[in-house]
Amino acid sequence: MSQSLLIIGPDIELRGVGGVTIHVRRLRDYLKKLGIEHEFRDYKSNSLWTLCRAISKHRIVHVHISNPVYQIVVVLLCRIYKKDVVVTIHGDYGRFGKFKNWLVKRSIKSATVPIVINEKSFEACKNFNNRIALIPAFIPPQEEESLQPEAKAIFEGFRKEKRQIFVTNASNVSVDKFGNEIYGIDFLIEYFKDLEDKALVISDPSGNYKKKYHELLTSSICFINYPHSFYEVLKRADFSIRNTSTDGDALSVRESLYLGVPTLCSDAVDRPHGVKLFKYCDKSSFERCLTSDKSERVIVENGAEKIVNIYNGLWS
Repeated sequence: MSQSLLIIGPDIELRGVGGVTIHVRRLRDYLKKLGIEHEFRDYKSNSLWTLCRAISKHRIVHVHISNPVYQIVVVLLCRIYKKDVVVTIHGDYGRFGKFKNWLVKRSIKSATVPIVINEKSFEACKNFNNRIALIPAFIPPQEEESLQPEAKAIFEGFRKEKRQIFVTNASNVSVDKFGNEIYGIDFLIEYFKDLEDKALVISDPSGNYKKKYHELLTSSICFINYPHSFYEVLKRADFSIRNTSTDGDALSVRESLYLGVPTLCSDAVDRPHGVKLFKYCDKSSFERCLTSDKSERVIVENGAEKIVNIYNGLWS
C-alpha cells in the first residue's frame, strides 16, 4: 500500500489512438518494465463512485484528463481523500475559454505536483504551484510496434514512383475555439494534391478525415483511415508535418525528432528544438520551410524517467 499508484486517464482500447492515449499506454508499459505495480482506470467508463473507491486505495493518483471539468473534479476528489495527486496538463495552457482555463488553473494549484509539457505553459503556470514540473510528453515505445501490410504497401508504391513522402497525423476532425480546423488537413491536401514528385500520407485513425475530404483525393494523397502506429509511419517518411492551429507538446513531433525525420511545424505554440517552423496554413511560409536546410538531429529525452522520479519523491 505504501507505494500504491493509480493512473486515471483515457484507455486507448476504448478512446482510440491519440496523443494522450498513447502517452498513457507507453507510461504504463514503462512502469511494467521497471516492475512498478499500478492500477489503471479509464475515467469515462468508470462511475464517479468507482473512481472514488479506486482513489481511496492508493497513495498516489496520476491524472491524465484533458477535459477541464472532469479534471478538476478528479483532482479535488484526490485532495478530499488526502492523496498525493499528480496531474499532467496535456495541451497548451490557455487554449480554452475563460471559465475552462480557470478550472485548469485550479487543478494546477490543487495538485501535489502538476506537470506541463512545454516551455510556454511552464512560464504561464510556474507561479500557480511551486512544485510544478516541465516534462515533455514523449515516451518511446517500450515494445516493438508494427504496421499493417496495406499501410506498408502505400509507402512501397510511392517509393516506386520516386516521390518524396510527407506524413501528417490527425486523431479526429476538430476545430479550435476560433473555428479553425486544428490539424490544417484541408490546407495540406490543397497543397499536395497536384504534385507529381511528392506524396502526402495522412494518418487518420478515426477515418473521419477521409470521409470529409474523399472528393479531393488524387494520386498524391493517401489516408491510413484505421487505427495504426504512427511511429511506424514516421519510420517510412522523408518529412513529417504538424500544421496545427493550437497544440501542446505533440507526441508525433517528439517521435519524429527521435527518429531523425525532418520535422515541419506551425509556429502556433512553443515547439521543441530541432523543428523547422512555418505559419499555420500559410502557403508562402510553408514553401520557405520546405526549401530551408534539413533539421538537425537532436536528443529527445524519455519523459517517463522524470515522471517516475516524481513518484519516487512522493513515496520517499
